Amino acid sequence: MKNELNALIMEAMKNHDSVRTESLRAIKGAFLNWQTSKENAGKELTEADEIQLIKKMVKQRAESVEQYIAAGRKELADAEQAQIDVLEEFLPKAATDQDILHTFSQVKEANGWVAEKKNMGLFVKAIKAALPNADGKLVAQVVQNQLA
Repeated sequence: MKNELNALIMEAMKNHDSVRTESLRAIKGAFLNWQTSKENAGKELTEADEIQLIKKMVKQRAESVEQYIAAGRKELADAEQAQIDVLEEFLPKAATDQDILHTFSQVKEANGWVAEKKNMGLFVKAIKAALPNADGKLVAQVVQNQLA
C-alpha cells in the first residue's frame, strides 16, 4: 500500500485537497512508525496490520469529534470528521448482522460446537478470525442472541 499512498498523496497535492493530503500523510506516518518501532523490528507490515492501524486512527478522530462537539467547537469537529471520511475509504466494508449470523452457522457446523453460553468465547474468537472487519461488540451481541 506504500506505493499507492505516495501516488495518492501526490494526486491530493496536485488537486490542492489539504484534508486528503493531511489524512494520507497521517496514514503513511502511522505505517512508518509501526515499522520502525522496537516491538515490530524485522516484521513485515501486513494488510491486517494496516487495517488495524487505520481503525485506530478513525477511533482517535471520532473521540476528538465528540470532545470538540461537547466543547462547542463545531468547526474543529467538522475538520476531524472530514479526516475520518478519508480514512474510512481505506477500510473494508464492515460485516453486517447477517454476515455474522451466516459465519456463526458455518463455525457451528464446521466444529460441531453446541450453541451454549459456555462456548461463547469459542464462537466469538472464530467469527472474529473469519471476519476481521466485524465489530467485536456486534459479534458478541449476535453470538449471545444465538446461544441458549
